[in-house]
Amino acid sequence: MKWSSIPGCQVDVPVVLRGLLDPEAAETAERALDWLVMSGPLSISAVMPAVVPYLLRLAADPSIPRRNELVGLLLVAAALSAPTDPDNAWDLAVSGPEKDHPERAQCRAAFAADAAWVQRLLADDELRADPYLDDEDRASFAQAAGL
Repeated sequence: MKWSSIPGCQVDVPVVLRGLLDPEAAETAERALDWLVMSGPLSISAVMPAVVPYLLRLAADPSIPRRNELVGLLLVAAALSAPTDPDNAWDLAVSGPEKDHPERAQCRAAFAADAAWVQRLLADDELRADPYLDDEDRASFAQAAGL
């Protein structure tokens, strides 16, 4: 698959994202991407909102190498971008206040802007049959996209 054949993907993308298309480089590219999009074990980095549109498009294609891992990364992005409840001390202790983490709102905005791609993933028969994607995961996707 050529990068330019993916709808909405710009020509000048980082090599790590292009590497996700190459069966021989996909595992290394996916691991490198993990390091870029996560700023800690329970927090996304400022890079995550920028790559969500690309990951949604890639994850929608069953022929993409390491598709399940990309879906998993999107699930992490959806879950970790959920708004923090300011009245919940545990939530604040784990995630911190929203004002300190603008990347979460930006990530939700990226999911919402590409809600059609999220719906496509949610409707994908192969992904729906995967026991790894439970109802809570699907709800997390839907919430992140504002569906």
